[in-house]
Amino acid sequence: MDILLLRQRIVRSMIRVTERTNNMRKPEKFVYRDYLNKSYMRMLRLCIKANWAHGNVRREYQSELDVELDIIRSLVDVAASPEEKLISSGLHEVWSKELKEIGRMIGGWIKSDASR
Repeated sequence: MDILLLRQRIVRSMIRVTERTNNMRKPEKFVYRDYLNKSYMRMLRLCIKANWAHGNVRREYQSELDVELDIIRSLVDVAASPEEKLISSGLHEVWSKELKEIGRMIGGWIKSDASR
């Protein structure tokens, strides 16, 4: 698995957070943006650490990376919920597809390491 591609996807998605949260109501905008940026930074750190680690330590980092992705997915889902309506359904669909692709890449990395 090419870890560079995964890192690039995470960074590209992280860069778009500000643009994607611009149309939210002011109080929520800054809170969501802060949570999302922190989660993306944590994902990036975990991706780099897992790339350098070996054995069980790598698996732990990969698991934490997967958990962090689920946190971001949950934040995006809550932002698009009918109760909140902070982002449009179209933006939710685009963002979810992007996160799903990152998830596939993480899953493939975990599977390829498990088969070794």
